[in-house]
Amino acid sequence: MSKLIKKVFPLLITFIISLSIGLLIGEFVIRIFFPQVTSPVQFFYDEKLGGMVPVPNQKGFKEHPKVYYYEYKNNDIGMRDTRHVADYKKYPNKILCLGDSFTYGWGVNDNETFAKILEKKINKDTIAVLNAGVSGVGTDYALKFLQVRGQELAPNTVIYFYFDNDINDNKANAYFHIENDSIIVNEQNSYATVNALKKNRLVENKLYNWLSSNSQLFGLIRYNIGLMWNKKVSDANKASEATTTTTTQSKETPQKDTGKALKTKEQPVLTPHKASSQISSQEPLYHTYKYLSALAKETKEQGVNFLVFYIPSHNSLEEFQKSGAIGVENALNNYCEQNHIKFFSFRNEIMKVKNPIETYYLPVDFHWNQKGHALAGNYLYKTLKQENIIP
Repeated sequence: MSKLIKKVFPLLITFIISLSIGLLIGEFVIRIFFPQVTSPVQFFYDEKLGGMVPVPNQKGFKEHPKVYYYEYKNNDIGMRDTRHVADYKKYPNKILCLGDSFTYGWGVNDNETFAKILEKKINKDTIAVLNAGVSGVGTDYALKFLQVRGQELAPNTVIYFYFDNDINDNKANAYFHIENDSIIVNEQNSYATVNALKKNRLVENKLYNWLSSNSQLFGLIRYNIGLMWNKKVSDANKASEATTTTTTQSKETPQKDTGKALKTKEQPVLTPHKASSQISSQEPLYHTYKYLSALAKETKEQGVNFLVFYIPSHNSLEEFQKSGAIGVENALNNYCEQNHIKFFSFRNEIMKVKNPIETYYLPVDFHWNQKGHALAGNYLYKTLKQENIIP
């Protein structure tokens, strides 16, 4: 036995040293030539909401070398705030901000988000601005969040911030699906849900979080494994959805529309000018219109103000520079006007400078930088005063 140990031990030590040197070289190469984003696990599956939220009660950071470094603090339900839900009760007036990573403030610190800038400018102890932004979500998330958390948070004003990629997020059926022109809540027993609950364990895994926060090599590996795993989950959900659709269609007459025809990646001309009940499921923004109308109805039933703000992507700004218009912006504006939803756009404010993309957007993932959030906070303050929502 001792001879075996003497023979194996040097080989084991050699292997460990070789592996360590290989990992160090890999880390060095990645940091120099292929810098990666590092951060702890940032998302947690909220069973009450039925979707991912920023990890509750987490204080963390996210770094993209030479692009941005920001720190954040999430409260007890994953909103970007140092205050907890119980603390909101002392504010007679609350403004709830719903949206994606732009709303959350990807790339900037807590006090640099437009939600926090707006609250500072209001400067009233009686008014709180609540940041419920979540990366990678669409209008459907805003609707689900308001349905689940609306009574608990009791906002006086709800603002939904639409970003260009929400059109695809809304078609992903993350929280709802649309059948026969009706919005139906998803059952929370999908393959994606089971996978998300498993991933929740990573939040408490100290080794995993340390590697995610400090190793760019691990970050690259994690990213690519995530892509493969997400594809697996997506394929499983599509297969399940196809089975459900086939079953549903077999029970329907040929004239009925399941509301699931919009699967193409092509972008037809946007011509929305009809009321909610007259939307064709063939329209590219069909899902978005349905969720916007549902949001408007939900806020009306809760007796609160509802506003929609359009955030243009850098691609849309380039479109505007070439043609003088943004198709999605015009489509949303027309639809909101027809359905009595207050609609505003940051586009005019952004286009006042000579190089808007360079001035207001990060150079890699094109989220707003500090100047972009400052512009948005100022415009929100001015608009809400004009609407008599704030004093």
